[in-house]
Amino acid sequence: MNRKLLSFLEEIKAQGNMSKAAEILFVTQPYISRVIKNAETQFGVRLIDRSSHPIQLTYAGERLLSYLQEENRLRSNLDREMTHLSEFKYGHLTIASNEVLDNGIFKPVLTQFYNKYPKIHAQLLKITSRDAENRLLSGSLDFFMGQPLHNNKIEYVPITDFPLVLIVPRQSSQFEEGTLWASYSNEKIEEMGGESFIGIPHDSNYQRMVNNFLTDHGISVEYSIEVPDIHLATALALKQLGAIITPKHLLSIEELDEETKQNINLIEIPSDTFTSNFGVSYVKTKQNSEPVSDLVDIVTNVVNDLK
Repeated sequence: MNRKLLSFLEEIKAQGNMSKAAEILFVTQPYISRVIKNAETQFGVRLIDRSSHPIQLTYAGERLLSYLQEENRLRSNLDREMTHLSEFKYGHLTIASNEVLDNGIFKPVLTQFYNKYPKIHAQLLKITSRDAENRLLSGSLDFFMGQPLHNNKIEYVPITDFPLVLIVPRQSSQFEEGTLWASYSNEKIEEMGGESFIGIPHDSNYQRMVNNFLTDHGISVEYSIEVPDIHLATALALKQLGAIITPKHLLSIEELDEETKQNINLIEIPSDTFTSNFGVSYVKTKQNSEPVSDLVDIVTNVVNDLK
């Protein structure tokens, strides 16, 4: 139960909402409530302050989370060492990616990984870079695929830079009739001030990066729509609900219908101007397990093959 309780408390603290926590962890909200309630009964204290909005952990909840994270860190270290000693016949890896990565990458990555390590249990998560850093340091996450994490305790291996594209809807003053791919210029970006943009949560490293880019061009953006992830935001931009800067690999250009192509412009941003860094991160230890090292190589090869 401790592993479930740890995941539930971490996600409730991060999201401030039990329903969002359930969605991210792929469980039902009543199930999270039941596990939390059972733990409150067991320890005789309230772990969640349900009267606050967003909901928060109580002091007892924070202390329990701290102990569970330390217990899990020790357990993860033990699992890694035992996995190494048993020639990797058994073990557990928790793997996460951020919102910029397409889910399609997991199929080739896991296929190659399980061909070599068929008995290692893997748990997959989709989380923000901020949450990834906290979980890596607490020991509840082994491997993160996404943007760089700047912490001297975390090893970051750069793999590639994803090109970025500005989607301009027909209603924009910068829309050019009769062309799908429009040319880039700093002046064109600067003229997007006051336009309707679609955004994702501002605690996302990707959204902060986009905001900084637009601010550097003198644009103070007010997002007319905010959605949970970049995939949905991109889909809405393709429906002309607003402008967005999105990774090029999320567009699936060949699948766009003619009506969509007639009502949007795509402006690829030069890589020396703005790009999205992608790599893998894991906690530095005296002896990183061979599965983690192999996973780095597999992700690198798969991503480079898809480019």
